[in-house]
Amino acid sequence: MSGEVLERNLEHLRAEFAHAEAPDVPKHVRLRNAVLSAIRKGHFRPGDQLPPEQELSKAVGVSLGTVQRALTRLAADRALTREHGRGTFIARSELPAEDLWQFRFVEKIGQAPLPVSVEFVDRRLVRGPGPWADALGPDEKGYCELTRNVTVNSDYRCLSRLYARLGRFPKIMKLPQSKMAGNLKRVLAEEFGVPTLSLDQFILPCVLDDEVCASLQVDRGSAGMVVNAVARSIGQEIITFQSLCVPAGTYFLEIAPSGIRPPMGRVEKH
Repeated sequence: MSGEVLERNLEHLRAEFAHAEAPDVPKHVRLRNAVLSAIRKGHFRPGDQLPPEQELSKAVGVSLGTVQRALTRLAADRALTREHGRGTFIARSELPAEDLWQFRFVEKIGQAPLPVSVEFVDRRLVRGPGPWADALGPDEKGYCELTRNVTVNSDYRCLSRLYARLGRFPKIMKLPQSKMAGNLKRVLAEEFGVPTLSLDQFILPCVLDDEVCASLQVDRGSAGMVVNAVARSIGQEIITFQSLCVPAGTYFLEIAPSGIRPPMGRVEKH
């Protein structure tokens, strides 16, 4: 790491540490939050090296033990990886992007996934309440809603809607349509430096609404299911919410691995 890069990285962390100051918050928690904030703002990308512990200790004015405690917790949360003799690095996805692709259908259990093609349908700004806002949290700039057709084995179609906060991903409304028809986990990693580390998926058997039935060209009132997927990145940040509307059919949907993360509801003690 060059001296210029080191000083720039230390300056980012100094600023975030100062911004994270709050009454009764331990310094190791402030430092942990400062590192996460610097990652989310794009100051560090997956694979980037953090400054050495001694330099970080001097830069933010805390003890070496406090730095080590914060970094150990971030490593336990899988936001960082620590390599003996090399240093501390921003985590990369533990799973290949293909393994986080949830549209995997098989004709028989144990067989290879069937081929899937994705067609861009629409991209628009949405505001107001909805399950996407419940999952992603409020955003005054609104949300990007990306609608795509997912065709399995050339003869079975599903409808996907993916949502992302515009305050977090402002450029997503301007990316070329050609990128929107691929694996969006890879797009987020390559364009924004935000890897998808895990997915929480929830399946709701239901009667598909009229708009979905019309889009999928199935009878009104057809039965099916909705697969809602919440994608998480570094520090358990929720980055996207996706709904996959699946009509009744003859293929099995294989649920993708979710990755490894701490249990839901884990709260940092102040």
